[in-house]
Amino acid sequence: MYDALSTPELVALQEMLYTATEKAYRLANILPDCDDWLAVYRPVHTEVARLFLEAAHELLGRLGSPRQLAHA
Repeated sequence: MYDALSTPELVALQEMLYTATEKAYRLANILPDCDDWLAVYRPVHTEVARLFLEAAHELLGRLGSPRQLAHA
C-alpha cells in the first residue's frame, strides 16, 4: 500500500495518522465511561492507530535504522 507513495508523501501520511491517533487517545480519555461512544468509535480509532504504526514501520525501513545510518 505504501509503495506508491514517495518518501515525503509517506512522511505527510504518517503525520496525519499520528495526529488522528493522538486525538483519538485524548477523546478516549475524556469519555472513558461512555460505553456507547467507545462501542462506535473504538474500532475506528484502533484502525487509525494500526495504520500509523504500519506507516511508521515503512518509513523506518526507508530511512534505515540509526545503526545503518552511522555506517553509511
